[in-house]
Amino acid sequence: MNFTLRLFLTFSSVSFFVIVFLVQNQINPFACQLGCYYWITYIAYILIPFILTFISLGICKLLSKSSLQKVTSIETSNNDFLANYLAFFFVALSIKEMPAFWVVFGMTLMFTFVSRVSYFNPIFLVFGYNFYYVHTNENVKVMIISKKKLKSPNTFEAMTVRRINDYTFIEI
Repeated sequence: MNFTLRLFLTFSSVSFFVIVFLVQNQINPFACQLGCYYWITYIAYILIPFILTFISLGICKLLSKSSLQKVTSIETSNNDFLANYLAFFFVALSIKEMPAFWVVFGMTLMFTFVSRVSYFNPIFLVFGYNFYYVHTNENVKVMIISKKKLKSPNTFEAMTVRRINDYTFIEI
C-alpha cells in the first residue's frame, strides 16, 4: 500500500512538470478534432494533478492509524519545499526536445520518489492542507500534513493521523 501511495504522491507532485512541457511545446493531440476548442485539452492537462492528488488522499484513508498525543515544538514547513517544486517548472521550461524531456523527467521521478519531497504537493495546499514539522514528546521530528492550524505545543490537541512512513503522517 505504501509503495502505491508513494507512486501516486510522486506522480501528482511532479505532474505539473509534464504539463508545463506539453503546453510550452504546444503538444495537443486533440487539436485537429477540437478545432478552436483546443484549450479543452489544456484544461484536461491541469486537472490531472488534481485527480492524482484526490486519489492519493483516498489511498491515505487505507493507511494504518496512529495517534499523536503531545508535541514539544511546532514549525510550519509549507514553504520549505516550494523552491524545490518551482525548480520543476524552470527545468520543464528549458527542455525543448522530447528525448531530453523523458530522460530528465525519469530522473526527476526517481529522485522525487526516494526523497521526502514527494510528500510535498502544492495541490495539498489548494485542498486546505498545511505541512508542519513537530517534535514529539520522544524528541522525534516528524512531518504532519493536516487541515488544522497548528500554532503552539500548548494548544496542540491529540490527533489521529495516518502513517505514511515513520516520519510522515497525514490527518484525513
